[in-house]
Amino acid sequence: MLHDAGLFLALVNPAIALLLALCFLFAWHHERTRPHLLQVGACYLLAAAAIGLQVLWPPRAGGGTATVTGALYLGSAVLLLRGMLARIGARPDRCVAMALPLALFGMVSWFDLVHPSLVARIYILNVGVALILLAGVAPLARLRTGRTVDRVLFWVYLVFALQFLPRTLLALAPAAVHDAAVLPPTAYWLWLQATLALLLLALGLALLAATAQDVIDDLRHERDTDALTQLHTRRSLETLAARLIPPRPGESLSVLLCDLDFFKFINDNYGHSAGDAVLTQVGRVIAAGIRRRDIAARLGGEEFVVLLPDTPHDAALQLAERLRQTLEQTSMDVLPGMGNVTASFGVATLRPGEDLEALLMRADNVLYAAKNNGRNCVEWEREAGLPALV
Repeated sequence: MLHDAGLFLALVNPAIALLLALCFLFAWHHERTRPHLLQVGACYLLAAAAIGLQVLWPPRAGGGTATVTGALYLGSAVLLLRGMLARIGARPDRCVAMALPLALFGMVSWFDLVHPSLVARIYILNVGVALILLAGVAPLARLRTGRTVDRVLFWVYLVFALQFLPRTLLALAPAAVHDAAVLPPTAYWLWLQATLALLLLALGLALLAATAQDVIDDLRHERDTDALTQLHTRRSLETLAARLIPPRPGESLSVLLCDLDFFKFINDNYGHSAGDAVLTQVGRVIAAGIRRRDIAARLGGEEFVVLLPDTPHDAALQLAERLRQTLEQTSMDVLPGMGNVTASFGVATLRPGEDLEALLMRADNVLYAAKNNGRNCVEWEREAGLPALV
């Protein structure tokens, strides 16, 4: 009875691993830009093969089965490490990814084919897999300060890696001092199989949840980011502005509008591809010239806006002038004979009870004045009685 239950429970592990492998491979089929899905899918596939082979064809002294399962387990660990690191854009150390697994495989083969020893193989495989996986903890530590799903993934991965160390002793306990080919199916052994199944499932689900969140975040980024300039879109600007308006007591919120001068001339004479290149370069100039908390967006065409939280009128004017000068001095290689572009700026500060639309409308009126005053200049609300800083 216990043997039948043990066999059934033992087969649950490869079934779970196979199901998760198919999930990851299916996800990779639809998200080819995420190679970690293929690596993790292959990891679970090798794990399913190793566990299934170990259950259905138990290793025998000198039989070679333990060598094959050892290779599958080690390969699975390496693929899991590579997949986890690939997701965050990192790579494992070559020693950990190649030299260590080869050395461990050699030792497993020795204690299977030359000097059979179940105890030695258990120590080598469990400790070896733990060492391979733990090599990824340091680079993965950045997940601890990320999204909730990333934090959960990090701790599940850490627990999964660490459990191989006590598992070494726990797996040997029921074997007493005997070096049998297969550990007896005791209730203790069944508990080990159950915990492994739960950890395999928990890690797989955490990875799938993290990947789903990655896809959602990428779609949100694509929706909220202008493709040419990599600045915010108007929709994203409105969403972020809703968190800043009204500002906190004692704080000022300013905005500057920027419109490129003679942009139609650029499109008509140099082509739209050159115009797109100019917009891309302008986006970089603006992004590099503002603070991290400032919000820069492309409203459409050649018009840009920068929302400046906790920024009084005079500081916004100074920023606008710096951006104007930087643009004027930036060489545009796609415009031979013209060299660079200029822009006109309008600056306005939020008034009590005003919303973003009203603020942008006032800034647009000021920008229109800058266009009428000869372009390539910064204009402000003169009626506010503020001194000219430009």
